[in-house]
Amino acid sequence: MTAPSGDDFGAAVLDVVDAIPPGQVLTYGDVAALLGSRAARAVGTVMARSGGRHPWWRVVRSGGHPPRGHESDARPHYEAENTPLASAATECGYRVQYAVARWNASS
Repeated sequence: MTAPSGDDFGAAVLDVVDAIPPGQVLTYGDVAALLGSRAARAVGTVMARSGGRHPWWRVVRSGGHPPRGHESDARPHYEAENTPLASAATECGYRVQYAVARWNASS
């Protein structure tokens, strides 16, 4: 699969993010991989520029850590969607239980 580029890549990222069901997550790398790319940072850039119009909290950092700088804003979304959370020795004190909450896009 050839990864989309430019505006097509941004639109494809947002399509994937919009498809993630409530209570489930993917990492930035997972989203990139679904698009045939290794550009996890580019996924982050697309998300940052999306203006919050998409379910940004469903895209997490590796290990299930919420988006950097948005930990306190993300938690109410996780709680409302019953996303499985775990205590973590981080500043925000939690992370998503990634192994449980990871969306299997092929099913």
